[in-house]
Amino acid sequence: MTDSGLTWDALVAARAAKERFADELLAHPDVHGIGVGRRRRADQKVDEYAVVVHVERKLPLERVSEDRRLPQELRLIAADGREVVARVDVQERAKPVPENAPAPAGVNLGGKERPVPGGMSAGNSGTLGGWVWDTVTNQAVALSNRHVFGSVTGKAISQPSRDDGGRLPVDLIGSVLRAGSLDAAVAAPVDPAVVSASIIGGGPAVFGIADATLDMRVQKTGRTTGRTFGIVDLIDYDSGHSGSHADMWIDGDGSDFSDIGDSGALYMEAGSPTNDGDWRRVVGLHWGGAGNDGVGHHIRAVFDDLGLTTL
Repeated sequence: MTDSGLTWDALVAARAAKERFADELLAHPDVHGIGVGRRRRADQKVDEYAVVVHVERKLPLERVSEDRRLPQELRLIAADGREVVARVDVQERAKPVPENAPAPAGVNLGGKERPVPGGMSAGNSGTLGGWVWDTVTNQAVALSNRHVFGSVTGKAISQPSRDDGGRLPVDLIGSVLRAGSLDAAVAAPVDPAVVSASIIGGGPAVFGIADATLDMRVQKTGRTTGRTFGIVDLIDYDSGHSGSHADMWIDGDGSDFSDIGDSGALYMEAGSPTNDGDWRRVVGLHWGGAGNDGVGHHIRAVFDDLGLTTL
């Protein structure tokens, strides 16, 4: 570890450079997102942290005009007077988009289920991520994206979603309590009996949260693709979505991590933290997909934004 570029100082340098130069990089006409992760060579990760810049199409350097070229490194002066240098790695990635839309044929999590576990179809063609505790009203509430539940207080939430055949009032499970500044919202249950403290494929939830770290293996359960696995590829990811500048990018690890209808799913650690049960800590809230990859908010940011905690 210390013989490679994966040192704590190198990570701190990359994060500081990303924060300092974020506005300039995102203003570039070819850039749609930036973050901090491992540099790639021939699409394979190498042992070096970098400020990762996403473009929809990467061209050989000789085919890029000088006025459109991105820097190869970033330099700044730290608070202690030291010069900080971070590599820049330009990677070709699809631009992430929210995934609430009528879902194609896939894993059947679009049916009606009572009580309702996380991972099921709900709201506006998306996924109910799971149930968490609201410190404002002192009750269990359903957590999903703002673009899945909406932001209008009192709006009725059906399970399954309308596009999966949900009808009001017969399929009513709750109403929107509030939305946050991030792409997140919570709904109060119409009756405590609709609450299931579990996530399909994820076990009992949500009883713990954790911080996502680079190369962490995670899983999620979404209405369309069901339970899938991926790797945390970037932290501090910034595409400007809902004003967030520090999201996470999940590498689908060779398979499709998410699809339309999966918006609102929760990211969990792939394994139990105690190795003696089937429960997993939650690390993020999925809001969009990009090719085979996924993008989401860090769960601590969501909890802080909405005044939430674990059950």
